[in-house]
Amino acid sequence: MRISTLLAATTTSWLGTARIPKVLFDAGFEVALLSPRNSLAEFSRYVARRAYVPDSATAAQWLEALVAITAATSPRLVIPCDDMAFRLLASAVVDPPRGMRANVRVELVDLIQASLGNPVHYQASVDKTTLPQLAETLGVRVPPNAIVGGIGNADPFLARYGYPVVLKRPHDFAGQGVRICANRSSLGQAFDAFAMADAREMTLASRHRYLLQAHVEGPVQYFHAAAWQGTLLAGWALQKLIGSPESTGPPTVTRYFRGLELRAIAAELARALGISGFFFAEFIVEARSGIPYLLEINRRVSPATHRGAARDVDLCAALAAAIHGTPSKSRVGLDEGEEGITVHFPQEWLRDPRSEALSRFPSDVPWDEPELLEALLRLRH
Repeated sequence: MRISTLLAATTTSWLGTARIPKVLFDAGFEVALLSPRNSLAEFSRYVARRAYVPDSATAAQWLEALVAITAATSPRLVIPCDDMAFRLLASAVVDPPRGMRANVRVELVDLIQASLGNPVHYQASVDKTTLPQLAETLGVRVPPNAIVGGIGNADPFLARYGYPVVLKRPHDFAGQGVRICANRSSLGQAFDAFAMADAREMTLASRHRYLLQAHVEGPVQYFHAAAWQGTLLAGWALQKLIGSPESTGPPTVTRYFRGLELRAIAAELARALGISGFFFAEFIVEARSGIPYLLEINRRVSPATHRGAARDVDLCAALAAAIHGTPSKSRVGLDEGEEGITVHFPQEWLRDPRSEALSRFPSDVPWDEPELLEALLRLRH
């Protein structure tokens, strides 16, 4: 009996959404998709049903479309595929829209809570301005930081920590809300750019509130995981070797490894936050000491979520087993010393079609989904 599941998206080009349907199907899920039209994920032959939201949909329109598709498909699980989708799902629980019938609201809230876990920390866990305080209460290290509204009240922090610093919006997409600033001029430009981005935000809750963070020198690492009701089910670690944009953007070439220390932190985050579903935690590992500092938590599908199946650490299989209450047929993690380098397609190809990594290391080209592959190749144009 397949598990009915709904992929909920607000964007059309997010690669994680397009790559996850096959792995979900192989793990025993039946996949429906809610997205704007012309989404990359529409080209996956493993999507059984599609529903659309209007272009430039408001939050109310998106939730209305969500209610309609859940009524039609009765999903056991709803999976957010991008940051805004998670925030909209969270808001439906924390602040249900007015005018929604009581029975519909109850059914929707029950579905979201069953899919995402304990709602108490939904918003704080994904907001870059609130996560540091939450992490510190859990004993998880974060870089020195301060909340600022503009360059005028950043001076006390700058006097103590100096440059470079990192400025972050509460929410961002593919590193667009993160700036590494080497001097006052670049910091002022970052504040101006973020204020313009605030004006385009779908939600108004965190405008002109930014995280100023001391810059920690070292590699960026991630722990990708699946959890159920606060228990970490399976996961593995990645280190960014190449990114696009280089300094703050998503990885295009990574090293995968076991990552026991990162796993322990991710397990504590899953337990304390009561997480269900897919998530990944991002860290900066200080080069001098080797200490990992938590940067953010992303509670959604990522462009790497599907990669575990190829290494028999299948996050989708682990999630399906947890829902059924049976042992997973996949491993919970990598073995000691098991590591390698992989190329993310089409990300590295889009960054540099002549990249040496494309010929040196394995990549995840979807050869068995020719329509999806053609859609990915068209991204270059």
